[in-house]
Amino acid sequence: MGVSASALAGFLLADSRLPSGAYAHSAGLEPAVLGGLGPGQVYGYLLSRLTTVMRVEAAAAVLAHRRAVLALAQAQDESTDTGGSPPGTLAFAPIEAALDARTPAEAQREASRQLGRGMLRLAVTLVPGNPAVARLAREVPKPTRPVALGVLGAALGVPELELALLCCYDDAQSVVAAALKLLPIDPMTGTRWILDAGTAMDDVARAALTIHTEDDLPALSAPWMEQWAQEHTTRTRRLFVA
Repeated sequence: MGVSASALAGFLLADSRLPSGAYAHSAGLEPAVLGGLGPGQVYGYLLSRLTTVMRVEAAAAVLAHRRAVLALAQAQDESTDTGGSPPGTLAFAPIEAALDARTPAEAQREASRQLGRGMLRLAVTLVPGNPAVARLAREVPKPTRPVALGVLGAALGVPELELALLCCYDDAQSVVAAALKLLPIDPMTGTRWILDAGTAMDDVARAALTIHTEDDLPALSAPWMEQWAQEHTTRTRRLFVA
């Protein structure tokens, strides 16, 4: 896949119209609003997610991307020493286990897996027969979003740094898109927030590249987000799943 094609793939994965189910999720903003978060606090919420949730997820996506590249190399030539795990060794399940250990709220884990299942279905459609996608489906039929996104990004030729930035952008734009439906916010202001958060996104993305194993994944907590997410599962009137 050429440079222009991989860039196009990155744009595609960043599109909010991507048919993976993300439109039904607010990146936790609806539970936060119902918990008392006001319009003037949305940008702070966006940054808080970048420095907690997304530091973990972007790193996991990059790690899954690397495992996917190794899986593809192994499939092309089983006799080639790729420097990774030997054929038959679990590649993605250990990342999933590490993510679960770093995500205390069951509601957040389930929301991520709902999105991950949608992303995996999309991957099967976009890159049918890709060895890494097939391996993910075998190992983890219900993957989390960052792992599924990392594998699909690798299959489409999206580079690691762009993938990590994509993770951050997708989360930030999900917050802003939900805010426009939930709160009296000027769309121009929401667009400005995305640009203002650019430096923070870059920091998170570059930090993700320093991760080498699932044990290296950061363990960060956002207690209020976790509590709001759990409370949201009991509500009968809501616009978003999570």
